[in-house]
Amino acid sequence: MADSTPRHLAEPQKRFGLSPLQQLFLGAMLGLAAITAVIALLTHDTGTGGPRAAAPATTGSQAATTASATTGPATTTPATRPIRPTPGNLLADGDFERDLAGWTPLAGARAQRVEGGASGRWAVAVTPGPAADDQAAIIRRAAASARADTTYEAIFWVQAPEGGQVVLTLRELAGGREISADQAGYNVAAGQWQQLAVEHHTQAPGSSLALEVAAPDLPANGRILVDSVDLQAE
Repeated sequence: MADSTPRHLAEPQKRFGLSPLQQLFLGAMLGLAAITAVIALLTHDTGTGGPRAAAPATTGSQAATTASATTGPATTTPATRPIRPTPGNLLADGDFERDLAGWTPLAGARAQRVEGGASGRWAVAVTPGPAADDQAAIIRRAAASARADTTYEAIFWVQAPEGGQVVLTLRELAGGREISADQAGYNVAAGQWQQLAVEHHTQAPGSSLALEVAAPDLPANGRILVDSVDLQAE
């Protein structure tokens, strides 16, 4: 006897969707395609389709060159030489950066602050007076109190534009009179800053020290420059 059950009821219904495994595979493929597209956008120029060239790095020197090309030639200002503080210096006003307080010209000399020091901006220029026997000399009285039986050293930076002799003197004073002194003479080269020094061993308790620098053989229009005076106890 023939089966009279309708065909659409007798056969299992056909599935036209994807299996879970197929769905997982399809999702993975779509995700991979999306990642590939993002990478392509990041590594290719959208305008030309070719690789995007990296921008050149700008160094400090290149930046300076570019700025000068756009704003005109750069101007260079000479750097001021820094002050070199000396530990243990007993003299507080030996750099002449503020004034000439405490320093006095001798033997008719004249003294003034000028730019162009050995350290810092300022130095003192000492010139002889108008008289024939005037010298270029300057002194700092009561530079420091001294201990008895102690060696002190005074250091000066000196420049003589025309060269010549420079004499340094370290004097010991007590009760308004000179007890003892030491001198050191130097022949200095023209136009160069030179470091010169003189030593003295003190004798009396309660004395003080005076510093003196002189150029005895300068011409009438000559001068010496003095800077960075340093007084130390050894």
